[in-house]
Amino acid sequence: MSTLNRKISLVKNMLVSRPKGWQSLLYNSSMAQLKIPSPLMSPVHISIEPTNACNARCSVCETGKGDMRRKTGFLDKDLYTDFMNKIGDTTSTLLFYFMGEPFMHKDSYDMIRYARDKSIYVESCTNGDFVDPEGIIYSDINKLSFQIGGMDQDTHEIYRIRSKLDKTIDNIEKLVELRKKHPNSSLEIEVGFIVMRHNEHQVKDFYEWAKKIGVDIANVIDPCARNMMEAYAYLPNDRKYWFYDEDAFNKGFLKPKKLNNNECIWIWNSLQLNWNGDAVPCCRDTNGQNIFGNVFETTLNNVFNSKKAISFRKKILTDQGSIDICKLCSGYGLPPLNRAKSADFTIKRDTLNLEKIPNHDQSIAEAPNQK
Repeated sequence: MSTLNRKISLVKNMLVSRPKGWQSLLYNSSMAQLKIPSPLMSPVHISIEPTNACNARCSVCETGKGDMRRKTGFLDKDLYTDFMNKIGDTTSTLLFYFMGEPFMHKDSYDMIRYARDKSIYVESCTNGDFVDPEGIIYSDINKLSFQIGGMDQDTHEIYRIRSKLDKTIDNIEKLVELRKKHPNSSLEIEVGFIVMRHNEHQVKDFYEWAKKIGVDIANVIDPCARNMMEAYAYLPNDRKYWFYDEDAFNKGFLKPKKLNNNECIWIWNSLQLNWNGDAVPCCRDTNGQNIFGNVFETTLNNVFNSKKAISFRKKILTDQGSIDICKLCSGYGLPPLNRAKSADFTIKRDTLNLEKIPNHDQSIAEAPNQK
C-alpha cells in the first residue's frame, strides 16, 4: 500500500472509530507536516513526573549520578488532580514517569487511578524496588514496565547501583500472580533488560525467565550514553545493541545512527511536565533547559502555544542541529491512540532500525491509531 493510501486509510479509520484525541492528533500532525508551529490543539500525549528523587544511583542517569540541576521534589496531589480535571477530555495517554522512581511518591497509586477514571491510558516505568503489587492492581494502570540490569545481583548492581534485584523480582512475580485473581484487570506487565557490556551474556537467560514467570512483554533495551566515557564503559561488545553510529564512535564522538533533519512530529503532539508543573519539550530535556511555561499557573493550551513553545518548534523546523537535546535523538514518531494488551507473550526490542525510521509522512501513514 502506498504512503498516500495508508494515510487515507488511517484518516478513514480514525473518523469511524474516533478514539480520544483523534482530532488533535490529525490537526497537530498536519501542522507539523506543513511546518507550521502554531496554533496547536491540546497534545494527546502527556508525560508527568511524580518525582525526580530515586533510590538507585544509575550512572548514566542525571538523577543517579548527581547531575540533576533541578530542585528535587514531589508532584503535589491537589495540583495534579486539578490539572487532570482540566485535561481529562483531551488527553489520550499519560506517561506517569520521568527522572525518578515514580512509586517513591506516596500518592502514586491514587493519582494513577484518578487519571484512569478520566478514561486516560496510563503507563509507567519502574526499577521495581518500591512497587506494591496490590497498589498496582488498585490503580488500574494500563501498562507497567519493570527495568532490570542483570539476572543476578552482582551484575544488576553494576549499573542499577543500590537497587535490589531480589526485591524487584519478588514484586514482579507477586504482581503476575495477583493479576491472575483479577482477570478483568487492564494491566499489561513488561520487563525490560537494559543490555550493557557487563550483562549482554545474560540476554537469553532473561528471555527464558520472563516467559517462565508469565509477564506479557520481554523487552531488551539498547543502552544510552551521554558521553564517550559512558559509551566505553557500558556499550555492549555486540554492536547490534547499539543506538549509535559506529564510524562516529571510532572517531571519538557519539552520534545516533539517524538524526532528524528539521522535523519532530512528537513535539507537535506531546508535552513533558516536571514535578513542579514546568513544561519542557520532551524527555530529552532532563534538566529543564527549555521551559515553555507552567501548567499549574496557566492552562495547558496557553503553555503549549506560548511564545517559548512556538520559538522552540520554529527552531526545530529551521535549525534542529543546533538544539542540544536533539543531538543524541532519532525521534519518537507519533503517539498511538488505540492501545491493546498483548494477547500472548511478546519479545520486543527497543532499538533503532534504520530501515523503519519514519519521517512525518510515514509516521502519520503508519500510525497504529485504528481498530
